[in-house]
Amino acid sequence: MASGLVASTTLGAQAHSAPLAGGISRQATQHLLKLNAIAARHGGNRAAGLPGFEYSARYVESQLHRVGFRTRRQKFNYTRIDHLRATVEQTRPQRRAIPNSPAEGLAASTSGGNTGELVAPRDAFGDSTESWTGTDARGKVALVQLRPNAVRGARTERVNGCHGGRPSSRHRIAADQTEAARQALIHAREAGAVAVLFFLDQVDFPIGLLFDAPGDIDLPPAAVIFSSDATALRRDMGTAGATVRVDLELRERAIETFNLLTVPWDTTHRNVFGAHLDSVPTGPGIDDNASGSGLLLSLALSAGIRKSHGIQFCWWGGEEDGMRGSQRYVETEDLKSINGYFNTDMVAAPNYVISVYGNGPQRHYIDHFSATGQTWIEGPLDGMSDQIPFLDKGIPVAGVDTVHSAPARLKSEKEEELFGGTAGQPFDPNYHASGDTISNISAKALSICTAASYAALRAVAH
Repeated sequence: MASGLVASTTLGAQAHSAPLAGGISRQATQHLLKLNAIAARHGGNRAAGLPGFEYSARYVESQLHRVGFRTRRQKFNYTRIDHLRATVEQTRPQRRAIPNSPAEGLAASTSGGNTGELVAPRDAFGDSTESWTGTDARGKVALVQLRPNAVRGARTERVNGCHGGRPSSRHRIAADQTEAARQALIHAREAGAVAVLFFLDQVDFPIGLLFDAPGDIDLPPAAVIFSSDATALRRDMGTAGATVRVDLELRERAIETFNLLTVPWDTTHRNVFGAHLDSVPTGPGIDDNASGSGLLLSLALSAGIRKSHGIQFCWWGGEEDGMRGSQRYVETEDLKSINGYFNTDMVAAPNYVISVYGNGPQRHYIDHFSATGQTWIEGPLDGMSDQIPFLDKGIPVAGVDTVHSAPARLKSEKEEELFGGTAGQPFDPNYHASGDTISNISAKALSICTAASYAALRAVAH
């Protein structure tokens, strides 16, 4: 099947299970309401390691136990870097947010952040003793170019999950680049700069900077921005000048969390259906991903399904921190008996598309959409959600979502023509934000994805 937009053929008949699927969709909405209330009572989030996640899991457990499911918690732990503050914004001559990756191991910004005129060192890289000669950087923000790496050691790493969000993958620079950046920070501090913005020429993807040498924690806060944003800032600096506000604070947190797994009646062969239960710390995560979790719970509770042989339902913890839960599962569970993995992540975006991805099992979604005349588009297989650990282990995967694995991307005019909504606006304007509440979902999108997921479940369960 070719990449891009795909419109299914209308066959004029509804799937035989449509009335039951409609009931399951209404149940899913009720689960979303419950999870929204749990987040509201527990700090406004359901993040792994925090009370909102624990109480979300208790709710799912209670519903499963009520109808006879056996469950177990698969516990694990890891260290998370919480972005308590991660703001870089231009305030003059125009106001705009600037995407950034805060550097780890440095001082935090002062309360409220630091606002200052943007200045650059004489030599662009700022890592020599002469870099700031003749330039007044006191109380200002430095814009500094990273040096190209001269030795081996740079690598790409996956960080965080869920379709990207804060970077789903980023480039970790090499040791020689890090040392040059460290020297640039030292000289910027000596020149009086209150914060530093780094960029790598002609690179517009996230870059991670980690400083862990003695004394690094006393260096000024810093972040890496895209080269294109740096170019725009330099253009403003060269005309009327530019002012930016930098407000950064990271905190290392030890996370103890778990996956919630049903115990299948038949372990000799099974299909796994999964959704991540955690949110980011900055919001309740109702589209991302109470929507997938609620849908999954409704499937598990559906009549005639819960006793089916070979189905395991999994609610993952720590997806937002790099697919930690699903990665733990594939590292510790018996995978030989798994026929396929079906992922449910962000299935109720307000400005939705209907996106299907996979490397084989997605045919069950497609068959349903063909039978019902529902338009859909093909999504990326490597969309950075919990299918990735299974895919890496050679297990066939499939999934449906409403954001084309890119929640912050703007809907195109063609996508508006196919699905309605508003072109030029994000699929989910409240992605990873405090506004991702129960008012941030599309009931229609949830219903479409629920019916398709129910059809896929029945196809592999019988």
